[in-house]
Amino acid sequence: MAYLHLQCDFACVPKTGVTHRFSRRGKIFNVHFRNIRGHRDDFVEVFPDEGDIDFVKAILTYKEVGYPYMLMPDHVPQAPGDPGGLQSFAFCYGYIRALLQAVEQLG
Repeated sequence: MAYLHLQCDFACVPKTGVTHRFSRRGKIFNVHFRNIRGHRDDFVEVFPDEGDIDFVKAILTYKEVGYPYMLMPDHVPQAPGDPGGLQSFAFCYGYIRALLQAVEQLG
């Protein structure tokens, strides 16, 4: 049985057809939710609110298809004074949680 491990970067999220196609078959079980600036072969990882991917559209797509599992940060940018990345991860988790709450409030 094959499953899709989606990374919310490069081309997956804006092309919602990919998300719909795999979710209909119950094949999405884990989403690494990160943002980038650039394209597949030339990019930099950025915080969720700084990149090229529309995270609001992504969250709405996952809600639309009924995705019930985790959306988690994958890699986080290094921030000065945060060598272990804990503050950066906390920001990313908080940002994802706020998006989920906002989408739930919208209905």
